[in-house]
Amino acid sequence: MHGLSSSSDYWVLKGLHQPLAFQLANNGYDVWLGNTRGNPYGYDHPKISMNSREFWRFSWHEIGVEDLPSTIDYILDITQQRTLHYVGHSQGCTSMFVLLSEMPEYNEKLRSVHLLAPVAYANHSRSTLVRTTAIVLGRYSILDPLIGDSQLFQNPILQKLSGFESCRRTGGALKICPLLYFLAFGGVSDYTLKSVYPDFFETHPARCSTHQAIHFLQLYVSGYFRQYDFGHRGNRLRYGQDVPPEYDLSKINPRSPLHLYHSKGDTFSAIEDVERLSAVLGNRSIRHYIDLDRFAHMDFVLAYNAHEVVNPNILRVMQQMDANFSE
Repeated sequence: MHGLSSSSDYWVLKGLHQPLAFQLANNGYDVWLGNTRGNPYGYDHPKISMNSREFWRFSWHEIGVEDLPSTIDYILDITQQRTLHYVGHSQGCTSMFVLLSEMPEYNEKLRSVHLLAPVAYANHSRSTLVRTTAIVLGRYSILDPLIGDSQLFQNPILQKLSGFESCRRTGGALKICPLLYFLAFGGVSDYTLKSVYPDFFETHPARCSTHQAIHFLQLYVSGYFRQYDFGHRGNRLRYGQDVPPEYDLSKINPRSPLHLYHSKGDTFSAIEDVERLSAVLGNRSIRHYIDLDRFAHMDFVLAYNAHEVVNPNILRVMQQMDANFSE
């Protein structure tokens, strides 16, 4: 599952041999590419118009407790399997932590879980965008209900500040576009395959809810991995307490340890936060450190060498699990 303001497109941008999706398919795996609600492949709804505020009233919590379980169940039903392998990047990791802690029965449905640039704790993030916007949006305020139920970057003020809309219109032709995007989403890199920029900016940044971004900012400010903060009054109505409840990571009890892939050059998923997450999970997780200084957040998917430094470990673990697994 892809990250914030993204789509399944970025799993297949680097030709027919390098992307993880094709490497897995070439090794006999049935590969399903997920999309979250709101992005270009996930904005149809039988009852609610995407132009309504109600449509955009969700964060990655709802993706974790509603969209992910329905996606997993659909795949298992179609394939007539009892378990599957899961690969998530960034927010695709966050929503999986939500699912496994809120609906622990799904631990049994996952044969292996691979989390690239995982985000749960976020208070050490060095992302320029996170640090600046968290000052205003990281705590509940009157702005939350005003801009929360909307598409991220569709707000005229955010459009002007980010410049992303110009990048989408020009297919990333403006030289500033890669710098803007990768500074916002985890650091500029020496490894990103620049030939993917025209195709990448055709669909990125993808539509998502402003609440998704605000929820990440709340993690940065609070230092906790917890549910959405609706303010004291809203929290009392929703949770029966003044502050949002933390996600209970002790309920994550997978068939095999979660595999956490991280790097020093990732400014969004900071190494200190991944180490904290790993310490909380204990022997329920295994860390895979990419020992390249400027290997950044998006490089786990878009780096020219991801097929050499990331993907082989994923494939190896999957094959080992398959060899030792019996339904």
